[in-house]
Amino acid sequence: MSQVLYSLTIVFVFFASTNIQKTSGSASSYSQNHKTFVKKACNSTTYPDKCFKSLSSYSSNIKSDPIKLCTTALTLNVKSAKEATSVVSKLLKMSQKSTTGRKGKMLPEALILKDCLEEMKDTIIELKQAITEMKNLQDGGSMAEHITNVRTWVSSALTDEGTCTDGFEEVKVNKETKKKVNKVVEELATTTSNTLALITNLRY
Repeated sequence: MSQVLYSLTIVFVFFASTNIQKTSGSASSYSQNHKTFVKKACNSTTYPDKCFKSLSSYSSNIKSDPIKLCTTALTLNVKSAKEATSVVSKLLKMSQKSTTGRKGKMLPEALILKDCLEEMKDTIIELKQAITEMKNLQDGGSMAEHITNVRTWVSSALTDEGTCTDGFEEVKVNKETKKKVNKVVEELATTTSNTLALITNLRY
């Protein structure tokens, strides 16, 4: 009797182990499929490597859902916009301390930074509006209309980012300040460009 029980135990352990391996393999396969979906979507963007690097870690949440993909891209885009805005804001404060004229008037560099900061704030608002439209898309309604609105908001954000850096080409400013602004804003613009490409290629 004990021999039979022992044999049954061995058989149970074997099948349990096999099922665990199958489950583990299946989970790994699903994870890889999700990353493949993100990779394929990112290949349609202007900066595919950057796109995949930023989104691949969210693939398990995105799965193979194009709406979740775009919403995640937008959320990360807002985060990048806030970081860029913070840099410009700090540079403006420094510039105001060192370039304010004797009569209390801001000199050209501070004015350009102030304008740039406003553009960055507008970018954040527009990207958040795009996220709201994506939520409306998930809730139903006219999909075509919502997607068009999302594209419009993201396009506007990209335009505002370009307007920010354009201002530094028109007025002579501190080289280091210009370099820092161009770096963060251009980095943001590549992210926004990728987001726009993903939304443009959204199929529904």
